Amino acid sequence: MMKKLLSCAMALAFFSGVASASSNLVISTEGGQLEGFTKTVPGTQSKVETFLAVPFAAAPVGENRWKSAQPVVPWKGVKKANKAPQACRQGDVGSEDCLYVNIYRPAGTKKDAKLAVGVYAHGGGNTGGNATEHDGARLASENNIIVVTLQYRLGAFGFLTLPGMDESAGNFGVTDTEAALAWVRRNIANFGGDADNVVLMTESAGSTNACRILVDPKAKGLVDGVILQSEDCIHDVDTVKQAQARSEQFLKLTKCDEAKDALSCVRKLTTEQVAAASKSVGLWNPVSDVPAVEAIRQGKWIKVPVLSGSNKEEGRSAGTAYTDWNAKDYEAWVKRLVGKNAPEALKLYPADKYQGKYAISYVIGDFITDSGMRGLGGCTNLTLAQELSKDKSVATYIYTFEDSTVPTSRKFADYDDAASHASELTYFFPDAGQYQARSVKMTEAQKVLAKEMRQYWGNFIKTQNPNGKSLPQWKRFSDDGGSMMALRLNGQSQSVPASYFSDLHQCKFWHSIPIVLDRGDR
Repeated sequence: MMKKLLSCAMALAFFSGVASASSNLVISTEGGQLEGFTKTVPGTQSKVETFLAVPFAAAPVGENRWKSAQPVVPWKGVKKANKAPQACRQGDVGSEDCLYVNIYRPAGTKKDAKLAVGVYAHGGGNTGGNATEHDGARLASENNIIVVTLQYRLGAFGFLTLPGMDESAGNFGVTDTEAALAWVRRNIANFGGDADNVVLMTESAGSTNACRILVDPKAKGLVDGVILQSEDCIHDVDTVKQAQARSEQFLKLTKCDEAKDALSCVRKLTTEQVAAASKSVGLWNPVSDVPAVEAIRQGKWIKVPVLSGSNKEEGRSAGTAYTDWNAKDYEAWVKRLVGKNAPEALKLYPADKYQGKYAISYVIGDFITDSGMRGLGGCTNLTLAQELSKDKSVATYIYTFEDSTVPTSRKFADYDDAASHASELTYFFPDAGQYQARSVKMTEAQKVLAKEMRQYWGNFIKTQNPNGKSLPQWKRFSDDGGSMMALRLNGQSQSVPASYFSDLHQCKFWHSIPIVLDRGDR
């Protein structure tokens, strides 16, 4: 399935409305000259100039494996930028040579246009995902901006930590993102972009990494704003001790645990050997002993405007892992996760809250969503909003995505995913891969909401404020004691009080007990 999704994404990115390339599309970068091509945004007459597989760093192979991203190796002549890059290695697909960006700009953009720039970092649990599936052409065309989608090292390739590594140890995927942002600052003017107006747009694991960038002093000056979709800056971060234990497990799997120089040993492994061991280890996370939200609480962050939020039923799709559970299984799970607070939790989330064969799965989905236990949505997102908005010198905008009928890729045909994790991405990137397959199912009302959302995001990229003509007013979170935008169908989007969100997700309870850091995996 992963192979099919990757190949589909790349094929769609190239073939969807490709028109031509010309000398007007030859751009100089610090690595050399590139020639892009022009394509049409599906279903429109809008044309977008596209540059695929633009290198922002040298290939992280050989001695560059597990080093901070190194400068681009210059090339001679004009490099054709019309073929999608391979995804960063994940499982048995992709390549280690993957540090590339894709660039989309409105057709006819002049070098002196100074268009705002949105740089998108994909999600995928830091073990999957790719840039090309997130086709930025429509977002660029509708908002007259430049959209850049980037790739960063995944799994052990991006998050292994061993003695002898440089300062990026354990966080290569994070510093790859920073390297891409730095490359954009240095080169985007040649594409007609404004190097002084760059916003980082992220989702899920991309947002997890963006949280680390927000609190990294070395990243100051790389971004003028940040968009965090489905992330609380609390979860999915390993302490140094946890990262070392994960890395030791990796060494045992690769038989490098007894080598005199473990780093030298793993650098000699084949891509397949590293990928197999990486997959066996499972999760890979950035490394820090201090969650980003704690640094933000202390005022130790890069103070730029932030747009952040989550989906109404973020955890619903995660419930599909529990379809064979009964009420007894569920209640034991709750007790394990919240201990002495289980009786109150089970009053709020009783096993019989829903009816039908997916009753237990649905209530588990609610529990995962509201608790924020996987960092995706719910009450920990509200905590992040409250911490970010304490500094009134920078704007914080918060949303809740509430189209529970959004098309999704269902594991079971009769399972209602609702507005699950990542479901909103179909509305931003409807023209490639799995999102294209979903977008063809969108109703006219959903297409209207999708365009509205792309306008909000585009406005934020341009001005660090999502508001614009013909759009419902989106208040700053600090307004009226806490305000957020509820993104809804049929013209019903509106600013709502934070108390609405708190009541919806039972935050009074979740804020009264310790944060659930256990993912609740089976």
